[in-house]
Amino acid sequence: MKKNLSDVCDYLKDLVISHIPEDFIIAEPFTHDRPNDELKQGISAFRSFLYEFYDNIATNKDMIDMQKSKNYNPESGEDSIHKCFPIINDIAVVLSTLGTHGRLELEPNIQLAVNGGDLLTPLSSTKPPAMNKISNKRKLEVFNYLSGIGFYFEDLNLSETIDFSKIGTFYVTYENDNFVILGLKLIALAKENIMAGFQKFMTTFMRGDFYSLANPTPKKHMANATDFANAQPQEIRDWIADLEILLINNKCKISSLFLSNTNGDGSFAYASAKGKTICRINMGIRGSTISINSHHISNENTILTELPENMMNVIKNSNGCGGCKARNPDTFVQCRHGGAIKFEYNGTHYERCVFEGYTFSLSNANERTLLKRWIEYELSV
Repeated sequence: MKKNLSDVCDYLKDLVISHIPEDFIIAEPFTHDRPNDELKQGISAFRSFLYEFYDNIATNKDMIDMQKSKNYNPESGEDSIHKCFPIINDIAVVLSTLGTHGRLELEPNIQLAVNGGDLLTPLSSTKPPAMNKISNKRKLEVFNYLSGIGFYFEDLNLSETIDFSKIGTFYVTYENDNFVILGLKLIALAKENIMAGFQKFMTTFMRGDFYSLANPTPKKHMANATDFANAQPQEIRDWIADLEILLINNKCKISSLFLSNTNGDGSFAYASAKGKTICRINMGIRGSTISINSHHISNENTILTELPENMMNVIKNSNGCGGCKARNPDTFVQCRHGGAIKFEYNGTHYERCVFEGYTFSLSNANERTLLKRWIEYELSV
């Protein structure tokens, strides 16, 4: 993983959604009786704030000093943004919590009315809210930082440690553009409204992901692999875009979406019209990979014979899923997932479970070509 805070902020900037579709309509429960164009203006304003925020935090000496207070060791090999750079997550948690719990007031100015005690109360789960995991000292540091980049907290004393359990209502405004507050509210709601089965991680908020607010259904407008690939090199972005067109043209749909809270990673699984997972595209600050779930490939197909040795070794050395390995650790003949990939390699016959797929790096152009042909074959039979 890149160890530099500036590099991480550049990566997160690339993840911010840069375009709101013209036909995007925000569902009624989230409109606050405001016209759709005004709501989209709020989302755009918050997106602009995110760009400025990442630029600021990357060069802010105080932020770097706060980071050092966590005893971060750049040589530790730790590859989690959440652990390497907790200040980014802490600020996002505070902003998201303010947006989620704050009552939006639109007259005379756009502001959030926030009850201090509410910030420490879970909305719809038994888990304690993330704000509870941030020390009172760090909360004060975060609020003071936010006040220095345009936020104003009326009736909140930032000169001493904050005990939110004893604080009544205070008001949040943004001096440069009031629509940032409207966007903050909407993006915080979008994070909480992620569809069942999808991960409600902070990455959704940190990239200004508004898709779950869509009307009539979140499935019409939803984060996709091409959208998330903005932080990857151009040649990989182009390859992922072409692959996604191929999948969509073959009636494949996103069957699961995972946005990691710790690494800023995105993982998009695509399934056929019959519900079988075809592949999973994985992207993060460490690079991109693809996992292929082969349901048909065998010695009768020429794809295997064209794969270089390093790619064949991925298949040959795969452990399959834990359940199949326990049932038959040698051959996976009794695969409980209804299929296996069968092949011969250097005179030895192999049979491997298809459940978890086979994961390959997308860094090599020739291998990307072979991987796309492999997926084309899976879609054709």
